Amino acid sequence: MKLDASKFEGELHLIKEFLLSKDIQETENYKEWYAYYVKIYGKKYANFDLFIIYSVVYLISQLFIVKFVLNQELNSNHAKITPNFLKSIPRKVKELFNLKNCIEVRFFSSIINALKDLEQEKFDQLLLFTVEKVNLIDTQPEYFFDDTIQNIVHSYIRHKSGEFYTPPFIVKKMVEESYVFGEKVIDPCCGSGNFIIEIIKTILSANYTKRERIEAIKKLHGIDINPISIYLTKINLLYLLKEDFHLLSFNFVTTDFLFQDKAEIKEKFDLVIGNPPWFTLRDIESRDYQEKIKNLAEELEIKPLPKNVLNIEVASLFFYKAKISLMKESAKIFFVITMGVINGSHAARFRNFQGFNNINLWKFTKQITDIFNIDFICIYAQKTAEDRAMHNLEVPSFLFSVNSNSKKLNYYDSINFSLEKIEELVPYGTEIKGNKLYTNKLITKEKQQQLLPIKTSDYKKLFHKGADLNPRNLIFIKQRFRNDSFITINPDPRIFKRAKEPWVKIEFSNEIIEKDYSFKVIKSTELVKFYVYDFYNVFLPLKKENLSFEYFSLKTHAKKFYDKINKIYLNNKKDSTMNESLMDNLNRWAKLINARQISKIKVVYNNSGSVVNSAVVQGDFLITGDLSFYSTSNIKEAYYLSAILNSPLMTKQVQIKKSSRHIFKIPFEIPIKIYDENNANHRKLAELAKKAHKISETSTLDLKRINNHTISKNKIQSILSKDLAPILNEIDEILTNDLKT
Repeated sequence: MKLDASKFEGELHLIKEFLLSKDIQETENYKEWYAYYVKIYGKKYANFDLFIIYSVVYLISQLFIVKFVLNQELNSNHAKITPNFLKSIPRKVKELFNLKNCIEVRFFSSIINALKDLEQEKFDQLLLFTVEKVNLIDTQPEYFFDDTIQNIVHSYIRHKSGEFYTPPFIVKKMVEESYVFGEKVIDPCCGSGNFIIEIIKTILSANYTKRERIEAIKKLHGIDINPISIYLTKINLLYLLKEDFHLLSFNFVTTDFLFQDKAEIKEKFDLVIGNPPWFTLRDIESRDYQEKIKNLAEELEIKPLPKNVLNIEVASLFFYKAKISLMKESAKIFFVITMGVINGSHAARFRNFQGFNNINLWKFTKQITDIFNIDFICIYAQKTAEDRAMHNLEVPSFLFSVNSNSKKLNYYDSINFSLEKIEELVPYGTEIKGNKLYTNKLITKEKQQQLLPIKTSDYKKLFHKGADLNPRNLIFIKQRFRNDSFITINPDPRIFKRAKEPWVKIEFSNEIIEKDYSFKVIKSTELVKFYVYDFYNVFLPLKKENLSFEYFSLKTHAKKFYDKINKIYLNNKKDSTMNESLMDNLNRWAKLINARQISKIKVVYNNSGSVVNSAVVQGDFLITGDLSFYSTSNIKEAYYLSAILNSPLMTKQVQIKKSSRHIFKIPFEIPIKIYDENNANHRKLAELAKKAHKISETSTLDLKRINNHTISKNKIQSILSKDLAPILNEIDEILTNDLKT
């Protein structure tokens, strides 16, 4: 029976009301718990509700011990299951199996102590619920807590600290391919112990003497930052090993592996295996911890360029920190990790594989990756004697599918993998910047042969990212004119479709501002090939003529409204955000207040997506951060560039090179020439683009009118691809010839 927090709100409310009445929040146990867990989940999620959920997990764990470790009957009607009995379980386990009371037990001891004061009827209700969960488990007992945590702790809380549990069938395959009997092994992010569990099963079933199996078990170790994870791992091992548990009782440590005390783990290992946390620097609330992560990335020589720093993947730090802290020479490492480390620009120095060789990647078909809802890979490597980057990098990639008739896999399915194909991956290029090596995305050799020669265009430094106009719920507006001077504004409902916490609320209604502070902006969401079919209005406390911000010169209503939304911003922004005002945030990296944004002619293209779309924008429009743009006074140059950016040739090159999300400056790794009026090819490209703009505008507006403005962007693009095909083919032919000369 799966647990689901939404289905036992009554029990959670019962416990919460009871513990509040006992002032548990004032106890040293709770304060100690909060001080520890706020470092893992942040202030928003490390709250009393989470404490209640973990309290239930702890209570269930005690009943699990009764049934599966002490082998006693578990019945909610059994008179012996009293608060005093529950309180005695840790002591019994300590006496029998040497599982000592540690930090995990201390956190929740006040709850068990308090249960003696709970009304009998309510205690029986709570007992009935928890006993039922243990008695009706529908997984193997060693995976019960894996299932429990995933179903009782909401995914958005777990994912906040990068917790993605690994399906047992992937764990089994990884262990089969990497573990050799008798090796010293550590999982530096062990969760509830899936990898260690599988290795123990392998050892117990191996054809060795009991003494040899015991010696192999003693060589298993685990680390996790979450105390409850270490506690549940120990209970799982207790279930598997019973009286032999004492052999590795002290091998599992609660600590932050990235910043552990050197005295905690002194040994070196033959195999490091696990699933490190999947989150990035931008997900971390603490400014101090962000700085520690950045410094560690630099120390490990994998820190990305400044534009990518917020995308540092914590899992990549685990990989390189393990090399230094945990691995013997020639030791193996095998991690489940996000696809971003292979194709993301933020992981370019990770892909130097400094100090590693024998790199292997496992990829999986969609049927398997859907279990995580995030593209992932398994990466295997060995530590080398020389700590230097790999040259002439070639990485074999193994694509696995499953032999299953079911369309959707279940987490606990027992499956057999099939090897679909093996490909050699190579970087599409490398770059040296500031004496540091950056290895580009890994691609197949087949795709490498399709690439045009890489040479940076002079346009690369002329195109710039637009302004990150966030939070949108505070500044994107629907306006209604009151008179020649004033407008009434409300939030634009379109921006809430993709809004994320905490910027999902309607924070103002029917506000009045001077119309001078309403600006038109262009976003990528309305960009198709050769045309932008709609725009947005935003409130900005800037002067129209030069986009300058002079707070004390703001007109009365605009100043009052800015003060209101600035206060909302300051109250809701992350602690790690350095900006001291909403205006600082809107003009981050000076992307808003600059001469480029005032230009009357701009060429724009999308910063992310699978197809490059571009258009020439004329008039008073500001450009948002999901677009890059170039401002020019030459309309022919603008059309020339839009022709190149919209070409199928450009999209094909970008698709090969780009990461899973971002395009940014990749188009200018092709040697696009500066527009030359005397060049017949350039003039022809500009003429074709101007013609394509007319076709795109006419077709798009007709489609929207015919469909009462409800037609989707994807449908528009599909129809445009047919309407524009002859022109795009001609553009490709001219562009190919021009690049050859």
